[in-house]
Amino acid sequence: MSLTPERWQQIARIYELAADQDPSTWDTVLDEACAGDEALRREVASLLRQQAAQVVVDRPMWATAALLFDDGPYLRPGATLGPYRVEGPLGAGGMGEVFRGTDTRLNRPVAIKVLPSSVALDQQMRTRFAREAKAVAALTHPHICTLFDVGCHDEVDFLVMEHLEGDTLSARLADGPLSLDLALTYAKEIAGALDHAHRHGVIHRDLKPANIMLTPSGAKLLDFGLAKFLPATAVGTAEPDEILGGPTVHAAGNGLFEPGERDDAHLTRGGTVPGTVRYMAPEQISGCEVDARSDLFSFGAVLYEMLTGRRAFDGDSATAVRLAILEREPPPVSSLQPLVPSAVDEIVRRCLAKNPDERWQTAGDVLAELKRVSESITVGHPRTGAVWKAVAAILITAITGRAAWVVTGGFERWSTAPLAGEIRSIAVLPFEDLSGNPAEEYFADGMTEQLIAELAKIGGLRTISRTSVMQYRTARKAVPIIARELGVDAIIEGSVVRAGDTVRITAKLIRGASGEIIWAENYERDLREVLALQGDLARTIIREVDITLTPQDQARLASARPVNPEVHLQVLLGRHHVAKATQEGVRKAIQYFSTAIAADPANAMAHAGLGEAYAALSGFYVHPREVMPKAKQAAETALRLDESVADAHAVLGFIHLVYDWNGPAAEKQLLRALELNPTLASARLHYAAYLASQARNEESVREVRRAVELDPLSVRTHAFGSMFLIFSRRYDDAIELARKGLELEPNHAFSLAFQGLAYAEQGRFEEAVANLQKAAQRGDNPTIAALQAHVLAVAGQKEQAKKLILQLEEAFKDRYFCPYEIGHVYVSLGEPDTAYKWFRKGVGDRADCMAWLGVEPWIDPFRADQRYLSLIREVGLTPIAR
Repeated sequence: MSLTPERWQQIARIYELAADQDPSTWDTVLDEACAGDEALRREVASLLRQQAAQVVVDRPMWATAALLFDDGPYLRPGATLGPYRVEGPLGAGGMGEVFRGTDTRLNRPVAIKVLPSSVALDQQMRTRFAREAKAVAALTHPHICTLFDVGCHDEVDFLVMEHLEGDTLSARLADGPLSLDLALTYAKEIAGALDHAHRHGVIHRDLKPANIMLTPSGAKLLDFGLAKFLPATAVGTAEPDEILGGPTVHAAGNGLFEPGERDDAHLTRGGTVPGTVRYMAPEQISGCEVDARSDLFSFGAVLYEMLTGRRAFDGDSATAVRLAILEREPPPVSSLQPLVPSAVDEIVRRCLAKNPDERWQTAGDVLAELKRVSESITVGHPRTGAVWKAVAAILITAITGRAAWVVTGGFERWSTAPLAGEIRSIAVLPFEDLSGNPAEEYFADGMTEQLIAELAKIGGLRTISRTSVMQYRTARKAVPIIARELGVDAIIEGSVVRAGDTVRITAKLIRGASGEIIWAENYERDLREVLALQGDLARTIIREVDITLTPQDQARLASARPVNPEVHLQVLLGRHHVAKATQEGVRKAIQYFSTAIAADPANAMAHAGLGEAYAALSGFYVHPREVMPKAKQAAETALRLDESVADAHAVLGFIHLVYDWNGPAAEKQLLRALELNPTLASARLHYAAYLASQARNEESVREVRRAVELDPLSVRTHAFGSMFLIFSRRYDDAIELARKGLELEPNHAFSLAFQGLAYAEQGRFEEAVANLQKAAQRGDNPTIAALQAHVLAVAGQKEQAKKLILQLEEAFKDRYFCPYEIGHVYVSLGEPDTAYKWFRKGVGDRADCMAWLGVEPWIDPFRADQRYLSLIREVGLTPIAR
């Protein structure tokens, strides 16, 4: 319908009045406000029915009314506004309709913003529109949408701005929270834009996710329609001529601007406070004077939402939201995202302080702190002494994926965050098998895994691990969605087909944000040259993403030797089956690796795979003394043949940790594995386990965080990461990480069990018992059964616990089961002598679980026993005060 400005103002005023009340009172409010005007009452009632409460708190009242009552875009494709040709609509809102256009003089794309037809004759709305042009014209910053021109053509006021590709932050947040590195990157960009605006005397006053565009060149701040201009004295160091500096803006025709406008009190409608309720500062809601610190409150609410996926202040109505902003504190970010550092919590908390004097005082202060925190997260806290000398020989992939320490020969080099359009993180999606034979799937998987390993050798590129990318084998998702889910700049897609001894690979490098294909190529090689093919493919990709290789990188990408095709296929089949992590799969893998070794005793990858398979049997299925020596021999043989095999270092490090009980040797091997392949999930988790076993808790937590960043869709990484968080006494973090794992796989037994253990340590026994019961129902797993018995014991259900552990002992008389698992249940039952008997058996068996004797919290009651000290020394641990 077409509305006059006066009628529109009347509807908007009553709509706001009613929407701000409890819905049960709407009829009374409308009866009084509409005073018998039934047409008016119908219009407002219709607006309220359209989920009014939700809409109200997401955008200003007058914007909602204009959006819902507007007739739609009235500029058709082909229409012109001066030199600008309209190509089609991009979006619409209360403050403007935006069209895709072309500047015919420069032949460049532009965005053209005009007032909605329903308010184009409203002088107050035109003044707001002019205010936006004046505000943006004063600003030139890479993270503020650039204003090119303004004008008035045939009584149509318009702004011409840069055309941005991407989604709004609001649209992106519909998919959930951002990764920590991405949230901090955007936060720094937005804070920088605010700092620039404030220094030029411009307060945005409507900062929210819908006014932030995420583009390939970063975040862009939009929509200054509610901007307030401050006098020079209010912006600190800004000079008077800076305040309204920038391009000189003119309007043709009837004059878009009215000079001298600084106070915007006359722009409010019927007492409406300008802005969007959910993101308003308390002083803004209260109608008090606002300044730059009001924008920082809004910034804090936006950052909170980026990190958690939840709004800092929410409610069923605008009134409820306003009350929350004025009186309530949102839960700390870390309570919802346990791996977010406390320093980030503090940034958000200070932004959201109710009293402006208690907030950060300038956006520049916030920006400086964000940079400091980002760097500290990326770099970590290097240790000194002999251990640091070992660490100084490796490349540590940064958690943010935006930067990395490259440490060589004792010298440190900082690789900065990527510039606009740069690619510094990548994911290789599972190659599609074009053979049409499901039995050939292992070959395509092997090609995927090998390419990931090749790219992981590059210090300046964060590569997502195999476990997470394999989730997309059958997923049919757009590239930008996958890139967002994995937090990467680019995606590699490909297909592979093997015909006899010939391999054909097609690969594409795709920009994550836009889905644009950057590069595509076909390769065809003899199967003997398949490793060299992978190296060539990796080098081509590195060249396309424009990363400068260090001498160390070049050495790691040195040409691979030819392979025996039949042997290579046996190795790929072995890796395919060991990845299944089942007893049947592991035993099949041993057969394939053994066949490969028989045909080619010098094949290092076959020996490494054999070592991994034997180690996977230990403890769960076979006595450690039966298989661990075989695993160790295979890994050591692999490294004698080729010292650069990361998998062999990882297996050997694990064996040193849980079988040899040699911590220093374990750390050396695991660090070397991560130097060679930072994405190797097993090495990353083993290193976190080692650090936890030594009570190096903060380092262990950082490794868990890195593992999750590199392997974001692996339920195993989430599950065992939560266990190591328990060892570090980070129970809230463990519960949250397990919860995220359960989002990936709702019935994952170990995720349920470890979350239940954390509940038990917090005294939340009802939840703990329920979790372990559900985990036990997932299958016949003796470790889960032992953990269930422990939880029952500490929950006071000792009879049930004793019955369960006795059943477990009886069931496994003819099958190996780690004695430690039984021993810790007897600790919980208050039977230290029986517990000690089982621990002694664990020492004799060289049971892998014994490595956790020094750190598992449920052993605390046994630590005062004198026998405990001798036990932990036998397993290479140092007594740790608790």
